Amino acid sequence: MNSITKGLMFIVGLIFCMVLFSGVAFAARPLTTDDAWTVEKGTFQVETGFDFTRQDNHDKELSPSLTFTYGLFERMDIGVGSAYLFINPAEGEKENGFADTELKIKYRLLDDKDWVPAFAISGLLKIPTASESKGLGSGKTDFGINTIFTKNLSKRWALHLNLGYTFIGEHGVRNEFNYSLAGQFAFSDTWSLVGEIGGVNNFNGHKSDDPFSGLFGIQYMLSDLFILDAGVEIGMNKAAPDFRLTLGLTFLFKP
Repeated sequence: MNSITKGLMFIVGLIFCMVLFSGVAFAARPLTTDDAWTVEKGTFQVETGFDFTRQDNHDKELSPSLTFTYGLFERMDIGVGSAYLFINPAEGEKENGFADTELKIKYRLLDDKDWVPAFAISGLLKIPTASESKGLGSGKTDFGINTIFTKNLSKRWALHLNLGYTFIGEHGVRNEFNYSLAGQFAFSDTWSLVGEIGGVNNFNGHKSDDPFSGLFGIQYMLSDLFILDAGVEIGMNKAAPDFRLTLGLTFLFKP
């Protein structure tokens, strides 16, 4: 099955879910697509995750992660996150160590009203805390800008669109255009189905090394403050990982 066929099948599945399910939802784990909403002022959001990834060459990676986000103002939040990497290559020695650290700030400019979607913009700074000698990172700083659109199409489902650009600090590596589309479908007060498609374009004229993938997942609300999630991401071309399994817990609290 080629990448075009996989992509078409995934998109058809996503559209089917949209038709089948019809609460207002916010993008969150296991999605990587961001939503236009911000964490409530004075509130902390903590996201914990555990990912298992297998690359096309059968390299394997385990990565527990932790992200803190704080509602700084009514329309602005700031966050910091990182992970610990366990690399198990098909050939060569195993490696482990801290991943790069990401700092993010997001500001919501527009709320969802009538036919106008909510709109936010975020900035992401990647600090090179991962070991370059171990092959865990580039050792260089990257900076990204992301535009975020969220539209609640009914009381039961919502769409999120991200369009971003990343300035790569590593010498000789092209900057990247990032895009993703995600949907969330609340089929009960506690369960939601989520899905997304997304990819990266590095502007080198070769589509074969532009990763493109899709994800299906679920969210379970233990309460208004605790959400469990699980998802599986499938690569649709050789530039993307074969698959990624992810489990996580998100919770919010006020000090």
